[in-house]
Amino acid sequence: EMTLLGIALTVAVTFLAGALARRLLQPLSYVTATLLRDDVDDLIHELPVDRVDEIGALSRALTQRAEAQKASEAKAQVVVPGDGATIADGDTVIWRDLYVDASSGEVLQSWWQGAPAGGVQVTVDTIGQAAFDVLTTTTVGSRFVMAGWQQDSSGQARSLLQVADVDRVVSPLRAEGTAGSPSGTYPEVSLDGNGVPSISGPGEGEPPAKTVRELLIQGTGDTTRAGDYLTMQYSGWKWSDGSAFDSSWERGAPFSFVQGGGQVIQGWDENLLDLKVGSQVMLVIPAAEAYGEDAEAHELGGETLIFVVDVLDAAHTAD
Repeated sequence: EMTLLGIALTVAVTFLAGALARRLLQPLSYVTATLLRDDVDDLIHELPVDRVDEIGALSRALTQRAEAQKASEAKAQVVVPGDGATIADGDTVIWRDLYVDASSGEVLQSWWQGAPAGGVQVTVDTIGQAAFDVLTTTTVGSRFVMAGWQQDSSGQARSLLQVADVDRVVSPLRAEGTAGSPSGTYPEVSLDGNGVPSISGPGEGEPPAKTVRELLIQGTGDTTRAGDYLTMQYSGWKWSDGSAFDSSWERGAPFSFVQGGGQVIQGWDENLLDLKVGSQVMLVIPAAEAYGEDAEAHELGGETLIFVVDVLDAAHTAD
């Protein structure tokens, strides 16, 4: 069974390990990886990603080569250069990718076969130095390949191949559009010069029994839908006292998840659909659709939460 999980890996883990950790039932720890050599480059240049038989054969060849080389450091290689801008330190990139069990040729997950898109913020801390050095010389539109091993939850090492096409860099990194018409029932939102939101104070009166969404800025981009790899900026506050408890702005990195995949709280999963990219919304989420009523089970248990969310990108599944 496939699912998507958050990354719980050290900064030494490469972006391949991080990407796989989001996609397999159990997070996988990085073991090693190997650079693809010139004698297989031609195959990958012409490789149609939906030709599973060719990918499997290539994967097995890479596995044999990797076992002989015993590389100690993760490396990636661009095999089809793109004609877009060069990826920069701190960019958040969106890609369409495919993962194959190199020993068997089994496709573990593929965007071209209906799996979600993916991406990463390109920093040394998030993807490791080796992958960072490759991606910061890579242009948008490129195809890169990485071969490597992951250790699964049973302790068995699995040889894997990732093929990814870099689709775009997420930009802009704040909501842009026309002003919405909030009801005035909930705290007023103010933005600083960089678009970072704050609220006027705690909620007043009884909080809503069901999640409420208020449109603050109407964007003009694609419309979000179930299965999107959604990238956003957000800040969150407690209804009870107006205190902030979380913010992607403070971390300096947008947050991404698969819409409708059960990765986030119910109030997010069900209430960020049918929005134009570039929009900003307020979500007022009762405890039952957030972290539950039990304050002992979670530090935010029993709390109604207020979020301001900027929808930055919505990478769709294949049509």
